[in-house]
Amino acid sequence: MNLEQAAKQYRPVPLKALTRMADEGLLTDPLDEKDHHFLKLLSRLWADEWFVARMNMSFKAEKRALMLAFPDFGKIERYVLSSYLPKEHGPRVRVSVQEVANNLRIYFHIEYPEIKIKRIRQIAYNMLRSSRGESRRLYLSLTALERQSMEKQRRKSVKKSN
Repeated sequence: MNLEQAAKQYRPVPLKALTRMADEGLLTDPLDEKDHHFLKLLSRLWADEWFVARMNMSFKAEKRALMLAFPDFGKIERYVLSSYLPKEHGPRVRVSVQEVANNLRIYFHIEYPEIKIKRIRQIAYNMLRSSRGESRRLYLSLTALERQSMEKQRRKSVKKSN
């Protein structure tokens, strides 16, 4: 079975994810028996909201919100976007494209095109403008939900420890 057929059979695992798994050596193309077993388990876990929620709890609330609001963004794009978004109770700080590019070189050891940084910066600026509401509302509502969830969990853990 090839990856396109597997994407249809093992929903909700998308073809992009299967392709990346194959590129990273986690799957073979065409799939062998071990791959089928793995994908059967993965599709079952991924389709179950409880498992997905628990696995996502390993990420910080802000990162989860960014991942949900911008699912097409990878690690680097989320880093660039968060560089231009103000921290929750902190002051707004202006960050230049060159500063972000330097940080990417230092922390991620990559050269990232400034044109892409500018595109992501514009997305962040649009989010911060009240007139460009959709992605801003989505991000803010997701972060609010994440904070409520974390607060509820914290209260539960305090009750258990008493």
